[in-house]
Amino acid sequence: MEILERLTKWSQDDNGSQILWMHGPAGTGKSAIAQSFCEELKTRNCLAGSFFFRRGHPSRGNAAKLWPTVAYQLALLLPGFKTALGLRLTTDPSLVDKSILVQLQSLVIDSFTEASSSRLLVMVVDGLDESEGETRQQDILRSIAVSLSSQPLLRVLIVSRPEAHIKELFCEPPLQLFEQLNVLGSMEDVRVYLVDEFKRICKTHSIMATTSSAWPEDELIQHIVTKSSGHFIYAATIIRFVEDKDFDPVERLASVTQLQSHDDDASPFAELDQLYLQILNMVPHRSKLSRILSVIAAEFTSGLNLDDIGELLGLKSPEILLTLRRLHSLIKVEDCWPECNDLPLPPYTTEKIISVYHASFLDFLHNSGRSQSFHFTDSNRQNLAVDMLKSLAEASDHDDDAPPRFFPLKLIQYLPFLSTTELTPQLAHLLHHIRYEWVSSRYFPGYKAEDSEVKLWLERQQAPAHLISGWHNYCLLAEFERHCYSASGPYYGPPPRHSLTIDYIRSVTSAQQLRITHLYFLGCLPFSPRGKRRFSLAGTRVVLGLSWKEIQSNVGDLPSTPAADWESQNGDSWEQDFFLSVSHPTQMKNLHPDPTLESIAKWCLNNIGRRPRIWHWFPPAWSCIVRSCPPSPVLSSMRCGMSKTKFLHLSSKKNWSIQ
Repeated sequence: MEILERLTKWSQDDNGSQILWMHGPAGTGKSAIAQSFCEELKTRNCLAGSFFFRRGHPSRGNAAKLWPTVAYQLALLLPGFKTALGLRLTTDPSLVDKSILVQLQSLVIDSFTEASSSRLLVMVVDGLDESEGETRQQDILRSIAVSLSSQPLLRVLIVSRPEAHIKELFCEPPLQLFEQLNVLGSMEDVRVYLVDEFKRICKTHSIMATTSSAWPEDELIQHIVTKSSGHFIYAATIIRFVEDKDFDPVERLASVTQLQSHDDDASPFAELDQLYLQILNMVPHRSKLSRILSVIAAEFTSGLNLDDIGELLGLKSPEILLTLRRLHSLIKVEDCWPECNDLPLPPYTTEKIISVYHASFLDFLHNSGRSQSFHFTDSNRQNLAVDMLKSLAEASDHDDDAPPRFFPLKLIQYLPFLSTTELTPQLAHLLHHIRYEWVSSRYFPGYKAEDSEVKLWLERQQAPAHLISGWHNYCLLAEFERHCYSASGPYYGPPPRHSLTIDYIRSVTSAQQLRITHLYFLGCLPFSPRGKRRFSLAGTRVVLGLSWKEIQSNVGDLPSTPAADWESQNGDSWEQDFFLSVSHPTQMKNLHPDPTLESIAKWCLNNIGRRPRIWHWFPPAWSCIVRSCPPSPVLSSMRCGMSKTKFLHLSSKKNWSIQ
């Protein structure tokens, strides 16, 4: 293939461009070319690493996974890189949670430089347009442009559709200096692909063993090639449709090749759309299919597994699998290892996730002219928003002591989806029954309270004042949690460059504000291997015996920016510097006379055995807190009132560390 030969030449040319952008319309086989190129690089031992984005996939759609994945692959390739990377992560484990630019520079570029490699290696990033958010896609491109110039032995192949926001960056310096490669569909390549795949089906499908004559005829293959217009996705969809083990391949191929041709020059995907429609029309459970397609079109499948989707829609998992049974050529259902993080899932547990084979199917669902009755309509959006808010309202209505239901926690990240719908009385009623403090304690997005998509949406929709103010209060609580989370890091991070004095912090905060902030940070101490489990405002409120209204009134305006020119003078965000100053161990112990650590210890000893359901959010190794307190008559008396067996048993709950 001419394009593959050009890529090979580029990867071997010492004077070649460091960045090559290969772009083309949907379905032209870009990913297939990228995969073949990766295989060719592997044979020459020149593949630094690859990442294939997939829209809606729980891990492959996440831009934060990109550079850690490439760094891992480089560590397997270069022993020197592995050593350098290990030292960096030992010194600062939070690198994997840093910005895209910091990840690339520290994990990949700096570690590669320290490895002293003399080989020219290529990194492949496919499907950039399918990662979450246009801003993140641009961040990836900017990080590559900034960092790669310092390491001439590394090159990057970027593969994507020619989306406007990506094209704009490649028209600006420094990306405009790099090479581009336009991929156009090749009829001959599609024909070769079809011939090879049909041969494979003849050999592997049980029914085809009895077929004596050559199948399919050359004329039939040429008919498919002509209808594909050079788009691999059309040919690949037919192959997946035909090879279904539950059907006769001959009959399946005959059904799709009998479709009427369209001469609509305005739509290059007319034949593909006709194929999609025929496959969808074969599904008998139309009402269930419409609801499932709504979840897929809204891209909720990026974070929800099969069981979650069933709970959201009020369907059982077998019902969903039965509905999707005839759509295996369009929609994939596969086993996946869950992202455990804070969720105490049993070991060796897999979950089923749903994804589409190609992003063109999502484009199809969002275009009414293409998908017709299967279009993702405003009514579908409304129904999905109602299902989501019902689940959240029910979950947030439980007591804080109740153990979390992980499905509603996953739903919180999709709240911005509401901004794509109209605020109906039903949605307003459901929003009114969601406790905002429950939401803020479990999800804090990276924007300021004034920039919340949901809050702005409520204002545009002229929602009742109590809904707008309630959501604004949620955003304030979430903003506080976000600042605390960022400042605490795995080990409280480095001391701030422009540390605020103790006297100044006391002058702009109240004693209660400091107590709340201190207790939150103490709950983030890395007492155990489960260091990502955070204390949250819910735990802070319970331990201090405060109401949500008191919490909100104390942290809602924290911190108060002291001077408008702080950021211009110091180059840092004042809020970030404030929380770093408050959270740093050398200042925490001197900021407030109240021994907050002892307060937690007293609460622990008072509540052991009385509130067993609350331990899911409390610091896992709470016994470390008790043991870390200076001796006091009160604590000694409380400790002596417990049996040693009970103390050790509860402190090791769920195998948490007690050392």
